[in-house]
Amino acid sequence: MPNELPAIYPLGIVGSGQIARMLHSAAVQLGITPRLMAEDSGDSAALAAPGASFRHPDALSSFAEVCEVVTFEHERVDLGLVRYLEEAGAVIRPGSTTLRAAMDKTHQRRILLNRAFNVPPFAELRGPDDMLDFAEMFGWPMVIKSVRSGGQADRGSWVVDNERDALRVMAEQVGRDLMIEAFQPIVKELVVLVARRPGGNARCYPVAETVNADGACREIRIPAAIGSRIATEAMETARRIAGELDAVGVIAVEFFLTTDGLVVNEIAARPHNAGHHTIENAPTSQFENHVRAILDFPLGPTHALAKACVTVNVIGGIETVDPAVHLAEALAVEGAHIHLYGKRPRPGRKLGHVTALGDDMDQARELARRAEGALMNRRPA
Repeated sequence: MPNELPAIYPLGIVGSGQIARMLHSAAVQLGITPRLMAEDSGDSAALAAPGASFRHPDALSSFAEVCEVVTFEHERVDLGLVRYLEEAGAVIRPGSTTLRAAMDKTHQRRILLNRAFNVPPFAELRGPDDMLDFAEMFGWPMVIKSVRSGGQADRGSWVVDNERDALRVMAEQVGRDLMIEAFQPIVKELVVLVARRPGGNARCYPVAETVNADGACREIRIPAAIGSRIATEAMETARRIAGELDAVGVIAVEFFLTTDGLVVNEIAARPHNAGHHTIENAPTSQFENHVRAILDFPLGPTHALAKACVTVNVIGGIETVDPAVHLAEALAVEGAHIHLYGKRPRPGRKLGHVTALGDDMDQARELARRAEGALMNRRPA
């Protein structure tokens, strides 16, 4: 007799990267086998989901018909189609209001500004006159940003020091919608994750500090070294933003801690790279709480389990080393937790991450870096 498990809340995940892979795994642990809409059988999530559908994203309508709830691992969606599906009765979480704020940075800035959140001065960038007018008001340097997110390896922001650099970026990015914002005197970059149910019940994870280089996040440290007052302000602000946008699921709020205080940078309406540590460092991972939230199940606890935690991203270099070849060496680093995404290596591509817990930040960082170095075949100095 075939194994006929009850189909509780048939869940659909659109996307096939590492976020979808970890969402799928978290759902399976709860006894829910989600449907996955992937783009290619070799994609990270598809490798972990034997029953994945390989249809073009335009086939979202038919995919939604066989799911009670649909969620996305990214913001690169057809918002018009999402609205059409919602009007037809499909349950999509987060919904189109939240997704629009996440995918359109200019719209996002306007919403946050209108609701009294502290954001950098900004403007649309439609041509050189916009750039020159903005520079006259706020000076140099300034930041040029893509209004909409591209792929993982797609750079989305450029710090420019003068008119010549700005014109060069505008020429290189012709055809993309761009915006400009005033450069911020950044002390630290922070992220707060909020898991929120449809009725508004929400829980925050501890504030994470991200360390970025060459436009990519290299390291995440928890707890952020910012003091209790700033941490409380960041979590309360993130929770209010999640409520204002009626977010359902995990929403990530990125902050700049500047010399003048906290500034909201961007939001992401999905689990976030800065929350990968929650797999080992929280009673309930961000992925499980995203699944719980979009299915309107009780949220799990979100406090940190360790005094210190560091996650180091495994990013492909020029040498195109395959970290899977060196997995055994990395696993020999006791206390380091290895996560590889099944991706083929190429420069700048995120291939996995390593998380280590410790009694202090130096201990956790040393373990995580040593394991990441082993994966990338770098010998200790």
